[in-house]
Amino acid sequence: MTSKGRLSKVYSCFTEGTMGVMAEIEVSVMPGLPTFSVIGLCDSSIREARGRVLTAIQSSGFKCPKGHITISISPAYMHKSGSGFDLAMAMGILFASGQIPEPMGKAYFEGELGLDGKLYSTPNAVVRLKEARNEEFSYRIVPLQEESGARCTGLCCMLAGSLKEVCALFENGSYKPSVYLIDDSVSADYSEDYPDIACLKGQEKTKRALVLSAAGFHNLLLLGSPGSGKTIAGRIIAGLMPPLGDDEIPECYSVLDQSSDIRGLKYSRIRPYRAISPQISLTGLIGSSSDLSPGELELANRGILFADEISEFKSDLIQSLRKPLEERKVVLFKKGVSYSFPSDFIFVGAGNPCRCGLFYEKGGRCRCTLTSRRNYLANINGPFLERIDLFSEIRTISRQDMEMIYTGTGLKAQSPYWKEKIEEVWQIQKERYREFGGGFNATVASEDLPNLMRIPFDVVSYATELAASGMFSARGFTKILRCSRTIADMEGRADVSSDDVSEACMFRPREI
Repeated sequence: MTSKGRLSKVYSCFTEGTMGVMAEIEVSVMPGLPTFSVIGLCDSSIREARGRVLTAIQSSGFKCPKGHITISISPAYMHKSGSGFDLAMAMGILFASGQIPEPMGKAYFEGELGLDGKLYSTPNAVVRLKEARNEEFSYRIVPLQEESGARCTGLCCMLAGSLKEVCALFENGSYKPSVYLIDDSVSADYSEDYPDIACLKGQEKTKRALVLSAAGFHNLLLLGSPGSGKTIAGRIIAGLMPPLGDDEIPECYSVLDQSSDIRGLKYSRIRPYRAISPQISLTGLIGSSSDLSPGELELANRGILFADEISEFKSDLIQSLRKPLEERKVVLFKKGVSYSFPSDFIFVGAGNPCRCGLFYEKGGRCRCTLTSRRNYLANINGPFLERIDLFSEIRTISRQDMEMIYTGTGLKAQSPYWKEKIEEVWQIQKERYREFGGGFNATVASEDLPNLMRIPFDVVSYATELAASGMFSARGFTKILRCSRTIADMEGRADVSSDDVSEACMFRPREI
């Protein structure tokens, strides 16, 4: 080291809410008394890196340079936390002190160092690696445990298990990156984990509602008798969903990373399926503002959120669902700053229509009064039902159908056929809404739905008449148009017909 000291520059990444922010790390090693300073609005977890970094350097067979070590992490105006800067700081010190030849191009590092020099992953890896993928780097080196995250983002990098391994790549010139891709074998047969739609023997309306819901990304409400198959129906739809696309995987799992330790986490194309019960807390549902940890609404992104026994949910939980179901996102506030989490999922609710649950049974078996029924369903009536696209009642099946279901006699798997059909409909929607950035019939935003969805004027007029007679709101009328477009897509028709609108009206939720 010369008397003037040396500088080095490397790169890493940190998370700000749901976004990854690239950080430039400058390391200065100057002559003088031994000091170690980290500047750039860093919290204690970064400032305490001094012990980990210097000990790891010595444990890896290198010397801790004598003199002033100053590390600046920019952008300096943004608050930073976490131990993911350890490797970048250590490499910056080794480059600046001349112990390792400094690379010619930009180098990206991330990971936590143990005192023995071992390299460990840190949470939120997918968010960071997605940002690192989008930047131009000559070198990208991440911990071995983040292989799943690298596959999730399609990152071109090298994996390392220790600081000594990383240093060897630059000493020997042996940096040879690989492109990591998602392992499709993990999710090849995931549909077998869910019941087949054939199990809903005798529930033709519910089967149709499940298929339409999955095909157009429509929210669904199922009300019926106890033991009639509502919970099974909520699981069946997960087996009908096509796998995650390449662009959806990072978005989906970047949220999951913020609530889980990435070590050992396996990524696949399986869409999230999150089930909630009336016992869930408000924080567990929408997330925590104090540490920006996601709740079930965010964890269900690009998948399904199943609310069983929805009739028993408290009013505040139902009210908290309304805005995310409409806007497809959750906004959390921390220290006056808003952070937006994606929550674009299919909501499936299941519950009893009254306290005894027999309202839809034949023969007048229900003994609940009108007032009792309305009080029981007060939380899921009104504004909440306006966010629901499809509704189906479920009745107890016959004895013969029940025997067929449990013995398997005469049942033929139907989910594979419908899954393939739904994939075709998704592709139709992808092409139709390409200019709008993609989307589904239930979610695409447009001020002129009839023209976008090819709904003729006379069909719109017919839908208007039905909406008026059914006293549907403007939002309800829009959902009729969206559902009728999905029905037409399922039938392979380019234009929506009056029959499609009539069927869509049959699935409109109604107050009891």
